[in-house]
Amino acid sequence: MTWPHEARQALKIDQEIFLRMVLFMVTILWPLMLILRLVAGASFAPALLNILLLTLIIGGLTLVGIFFINWLVFNPAVRGVRRWVVLALYVGLVVSTLLGQVYMSPTKNYLLQQSNAPVLLAALIVSRMIGTGLAIYVYFYLLQRKQAAAAQARVFALEQMGREAEIERLRAQINPHFLFNTLTSVAGTTTEPKVEQMILKLADVLRYNLAHMEGPAPFHEELKAMENYLHIEQVRFGSNLVIDWDVSPAARTAWVPQPLLLPLLENAIKYGFETATGPLKIKIKATVCGDELRAMVENTGRWIEPLAPAPRGTQIGLTNLKRRLALYYQGRATFQQESLPEAVRITLTLPLDAAR
Repeated sequence: MTWPHEARQALKIDQEIFLRMVLFMVTILWPLMLILRLVAGASFAPALLNILLLTLIIGGLTLVGIFFINWLVFNPAVRGVRRWVVLALYVGLVVSTLLGQVYMSPTKNYLLQQSNAPVLLAALIVSRMIGTGLAIYVYFYLLQRKQAAAAQARVFALEQMGREAEIERLRAQINPHFLFNTLTSVAGTTTEPKVEQMILKLADVLRYNLAHMEGPAPFHEELKAMENYLHIEQVRFGSNLVIDWDVSPAARTAWVPQPLLLPLLENAIKYGFETATGPLKIKIKATVCGDELRAMVENTGRWIEPLAPAPRGTQIGLTNLKRRLALYYQGRATFQQESLPEAVRITLTLPLDAAR
């Protein structure tokens, strides 16, 4: 991971969980602390001001502690002695802040008048340190529970997608061996080389679709299927279809869930011919930048807004692709659609660390 990525991860905080902790402190601990102070003889206004100040301080220390722990987790360079130094700095910050709060508290004079003032002051500081530590622990405990629930939900969603895909395959299934054998037989009986090539390329594309329904695979396998698909389309459209490939060697060997670009390519040809003036120009580009794969399909023409609701059997490819990427990469993949002056561009950005 790069340093900016680590910094962004360290600064992430689940606001919902943190606000729940603050709400608990306000609704449960505030009345309890206020009652204890009033019973001890403190005035109402100073006691309330002290509680408010203490809440802000402990909340701030908890927030800083969460940032510190996130930074330690996402920064692999901080190990061993360095980690203990960071923890010592945080503990020092907590102790000095709580000491300052006690000595600036409106109830300080009341505390100093007690016979066991040093013990009482030490107990207050230690109890508040424990409270800060418990708040940090509860935050990460609730965060882990939330992430586990979200992961389970993603598993159920992926299983549901698999069941739905299986149903769709069963509805439209033709025995693959029969289909491939028939296509091969037709290719062997024709005397037209172009027809034979089209049939064999079609068989390869169908074989790819049947073999890559789930899980990741090397990107070059899909590129091969795209080449076969484009070969068929170029036989149909001739010089009216112009293809520009720009795929780096690193991108070819990257492992990605498939199909990835094939649905985008199909859409580019379908809607490109409807909206482009002159020959349809399609550009396919894929590069690896750091730990991310950036893949792009661009076609001349213009973007056609999807119908709502969509007619049955349409808009399945893009919708399914977006859903698969969201579930597989847990929101870390991006799908960007751009309407350029004379073209449409769709760019996918995928993290490679979760590809296998």
